[in-house]
Parts: sequence; structure tokens; C-alpha cells
Amino acid sequence: FRSESWFERACALLAANGDLARRSRGVHLVVQQTVTNADGDAAWHIRVADGTVSTHRGPAQDPTVTFVCDAQTAGGVRAGVTSAQAAFMAGRPRVGGDVGALLRHQELLGSLTDLLGPLRSEAT
Repeated sequence: FRSESWFERACALLAANGDLARRSRGVHLVVQQTVTNADGDAAWHIRVADGTVSTHRGPAQDPTVTFVCDAQTAGGVRAGVTSAQAAFMAGRPRVGGDVGALLRHQELLGSLTDLLGPLRSEAT
């Protein structure tokens, strides 16, 4: 699972992007991801709060949307072996909450993949 240092670097990348701050003004959204495995679950979330985008280790108190998947699926998506869309179409991950919020903010959320790309290969 990603380290606290990874989350700090991710937050720094997100905070430094002026275009992201501009595009996220007026948006309030929390997307939580939980990965399940035999050793226990790991959770993290992305918070978009009116011009500020950050990522945090652990579950959110107030997620707008939740994703839950197994470690194999999460690893495949992270490594680029499995597309997130293919995993979704196969019922992995399970999605809960306001799925409409994902559709309304898909462009903004999609941009996070590119912004966090430099950290993608880091497991810790």
C-alpha cells in the first residue's frame, strides 16, 4: 500500500496545478477507494473541495462515491494491465453512492490520472 510520503507527494502535485484548482472551483466531491485482500483492507480517498484537490490515506467520513475491489483488480489497473473501464464493466469494482457525481465530474477526475502519472509506478 502507498506510504504517507506517497500521499504527501501526490498532494503536492495536485496543489501545484493551477489549472486543476481553476477547474475544481465550485466542486465538492469525495471519491473513496477500498482494496480488499486476505491481509486486511486498504482505503484512501480523493477530496475535491471548491478549488482544492487532495488525496488522503484511510477512509473518508463523508464519501460521495465509493469503489471497492480486490487487490488483484487494483494491481492490474495500477499497472495498466487492466483498464478501469473493463474492470467496471466486469463488476469489479463495486460502486456505491452518487454515481451521477462521477459522470458530472468525469473530465476533472480523469485529469487526475495524468497529474499523478509520475507517481503511478511507485508502490510505496
